[in-house]
Amino acid sequence: MVERPEGSVDMPAPCLARPSSCDRSELGFVRRPMVRWLDPHQLVDTAVRVLVSGVFSSYADNRELQALEPAEVADRSGQADLWLDHVADLGDGWNSTYTVARLLATEELKLDWDGETYATERGRILVMGGDQVYPVPKAGEYENRMLGPYRAALPCAAGEAPELFAIPGSHDWYDGLVNFTSIFCRKRWIGGWKTLQRRSYFAIKLPHRWWLWGIDIQFGSYIDEAQLRYFAGVALDQVRPGDRIILCMAKEVDSGRKGTEVHSDRDVEFLEREIIQPCGARLVLSLKSGKHYYARYEQEDGVRQHIASGGGGAFLHPTHNLPERMDLPGADGPAPYRRAGTYPSPEVSKRLRKRIWLLAPYNLPLSGVFGAVEVLLALMLGLHLGDRHVALGVGDLLHAVWESPTFFLLVLFLIVFVVGMVRFAHDARGVGRFVVGMLYSTVQLAGAAGVMVAASWLSSAFGLRGVGSLIAFLGVLFLVGGIGGMVGMSGYLWVANCFGLHGTEGYAAQHHQDLKHFLRLHIQADGALTVYPIGVDRVGRKWTLRPDAPAHEPWFAPSGSEPEPHLIEKPITIRGQSNLQSSEADPERVPSSSNNLLR
Repeated sequence: MVERPEGSVDMPAPCLARPSSCDRSELGFVRRPMVRWLDPHQLVDTAVRVLVSGVFSSYADNRELQALEPAEVADRSGQADLWLDHVADLGDGWNSTYTVARLLATEELKLDWDGETYATERGRILVMGGDQVYPVPKAGEYENRMLGPYRAALPCAAGEAPELFAIPGSHDWYDGLVNFTSIFCRKRWIGGWKTLQRRSYFAIKLPHRWWLWGIDIQFGSYIDEAQLRYFAGVALDQVRPGDRIILCMAKEVDSGRKGTEVHSDRDVEFLEREIIQPCGARLVLSLKSGKHYYARYEQEDGVRQHIASGGGGAFLHPTHNLPERMDLPGADGPAPYRRAGTYPSPEVSKRLRKRIWLLAPYNLPLSGVFGAVEVLLALMLGLHLGDRHVALGVGDLLHAVWESPTFFLLVLFLIVFVVGMVRFAHDARGVGRFVVGMLYSTVQLAGAAGVMVAASWLSSAFGLRGVGSLIAFLGVLFLVGGIGGMVGMSGYLWVANCFGLHGTEGYAAQHHQDLKHFLRLHIQADGALTVYPIGVDRVGRKWTLRPDAPAHEPWFAPSGSEPEPHLIEKPITIRGQSNLQSSEADPERVPSSSNNLLR
């Protein structure tokens, strides 16, 4: 039997004391910049955590421990109408995360579209749809990148406190869900929002026969047995024929159909076929995160909507490579969907691609790594001995390679580098992946040789001899090699993106903080559901602390003009049902599949 939790946390949370300065001791957190994904330390740290989490999740699943908690369903069906907010892929830089959090905390937003003004209210429920923190789920990162900004945006609620539910994304899973469980599954307060769930998945009963289900698919691999039993129990006990379901999950379908997306799609298909359909309900709206853009696909021969929404604060993904049409899985097999709206627009997304050429100044530490590798290769070739570095030619380099005492290590480095580049070209498939990796590695190696020759001739132009000439050579090699390596990577990512490859790598390194969004949903008194996609083209850059403002108002206000929220497209309305089945489910009706899962 599925229990219902109490409607509120045990005691209302008092308003947080307003800070009088921006010191960490008063704020309780540090305002962090956007994650620099190509920072060498960041790359290593994230890679290690991904590896460890992959091994850990293979042998231990935190969701099995969560299953010891009561299986609750939040019942919010008694209201005439209800507002909900959905935000995902947040917890990155302060400017973007706080701007979105501040808009979510605002009691009313008036938005214009085609001459008509829409008055929207702050969600009575806020759903966080995955990846609440970047890059890794350390307690300090949660505090600085998510908890701090959201507390500052809504220190407390002036009236009834809104509720908060969350599902984890892959970045929340990197520590085995330890910190996620502590933050979201212990019925604690996050500023003026109160958390109520006990597990990393949940079901909320909404007005007018609507449901919101949030599922946890770990790293896109599978839904655990305890979770399936939970939703089967909800379907068996409370869902009635004709009910409509909004499904939230933290994995967007990729047009390349990667393995994890295929597995997660099968899970959703199984959930719909074996649990939702047998009880007579319908999956009408899918909200998925993981891709940091807004993309809405609507079923060509039906009413279903598929919305990818991950604009809560993280870097921007491109939209210009999204397909016009795609087949998405369903209980009755794949169904055709057409692209109905994107944010940013494909034109804006394509214009942002030129920023890939600025990777070197955006990522100076990685430029230093490229330069250091060039110097290391020169030392391995013995170019520091005598005047071997003076007036080098390509033939001299080949001869140095052959005579090098580290010839074996050089060959090993070459093999590892080529294999690594082939692996890096993960967006390509089959032979194409091998070809792309080989081309890029060849260009980079040729560029490294060219940099050595150029550095040799440039250092010779100074007229130095001996140690002075060697120092000049290595110094020029470091500088030119660092810049050249990043230019080579920029060129590769730019060309690859022109062919629809490396969207994540090409855009993540830009850590673009603008063009963010969230969704506002309204279940109306007539049973219709309206989705308002709300975007903000430019987030705040400079903020002023407001220590004397009322207790419930945000701690920081923009120093200049306010960020301007707007509708991304006309609100999407899914009409109320005109021919609902009997309000009472047949007591003899037992969904066979759900019943089997409960045994």
